Amino acid sequence: TERKSIRVFKPDPVPRALIEKVLKAGMLAPSSANMQPWEFVVLCGEEKDKLSQSLLQVFSDKRKDYDFEGKQIQFPPALIKRRRDFFSELFQKLEDRDLNPKRFLQERTLRFWDAPVIILVFMDGRVASRFFFDIGACVQNIALVAKAEGLDTHLIGLILKYQNTIKKFLNLALDKRLAVGVCLGYSDATQPINHFQPQRVDLAQITKWIGFTE
Repeated sequence: TERKSIRVFKPDPVPRALIEKVLKAGMLAPSSANMQPWEFVVLCGEEKDKLSQSLLQVFSDKRKDYDFEGKQIQFPPALIKRRRDFFSELFQKLEDRDLNPKRFLQERTLRFWDAPVIILVFMDGRVASRFFFDIGACVQNIALVAKAEGLDTHLIGLILKYQNTIKKFLNLALDKRLAVGVCLGYSDATQPINHFQPQRVDLAQITKWIGFTE
């Protein structure tokens, strides 16, 4: 109930021991046949900033060097509405601050929301897509334990469009598959945008009960 996506982080560094504690919590997640397909690359300081600048340059050049799966899928109307409602509310809050919402969100994402730490979660590209569920369980553990330890997170997917740039920067094999980025740090509670909390649908809308008498 306390976890939320933070959009302004303090510059305060995060101790390595605390990052390791959060990652180990992620490693306790369930995975199919205990394969534990997750791999982590953790960046901070100058190297994080250099990677961010590389991504911003690619973004500026309007080159998307990775065509992510699923962009042609037609989502169900209910999901489209939730997405539209989310962006409508968020864009309004940003416009109230005289910001260009779309550009702000894109550029801030590629700056990792200025979090002091970015955790890049990879898996071997030969692993079937259905095992992304394992990655999701791992990352949820990371987000929840981070919150329990006084940290905050923001999960980012836009960087998947530029994952070849990321792998080249990190000198990783191209058959590695970037799953998600986890921005990690301390929330700046003085920033109103950090108090933005999108609504959840009612449980009754998405749940079918079978065999229950009450």
